[in-house]
Amino acid sequence: MEKNLRTISTRIRREGRKVLRDFPITPAQFDVLQVLFFNGEKRMSDISRWLGITKSTTTGLVKRLIDADLVERRRSDKDRRSFIIDISDSGRTLIENVIDRRVEYLKSVMTEIKSDQVKALEVIVKNLLEIMDSKKANE
Repeated sequence: MEKNLRTISTRIRREGRKVLRDFPITPAQFDVLQVLFFNGEKRMSDISRWLGITKSTTTGLVKRLIDADLVERRRSDKDRRSFIIDISDSGRTLIENVIDRRVEYLKSVMTEIKSDQVKALEVIVKNLLEIMDSKKANE
């Protein structure tokens, strides 16, 4: 089952990333955008920790995203030595386009499955996520 879930996730992700072909952005840069889109503005060190990459790698990724007008950088109000990175309107639009592409892909695949099975799958997936969230909260 794990292999099937991983394969499904990979295929949905690949389909969504087809939108990126029109943009000069790497998968690693896209990962930074996703962190900011789904979690809000972050310090550089937080992005590094979130993605499990070095600070120097994060700096390079963020610099290229700034140059592409996909993120914005400003000094932290709390610590003038650090910078806050946030997704720009252009970056937000890019992520939304990728999500739309993923949703459309999933809808097209789901048309091949009976509606009662789709509803059952939705319930199972929701339950699975709730169990995972509960276990994470107890860690």
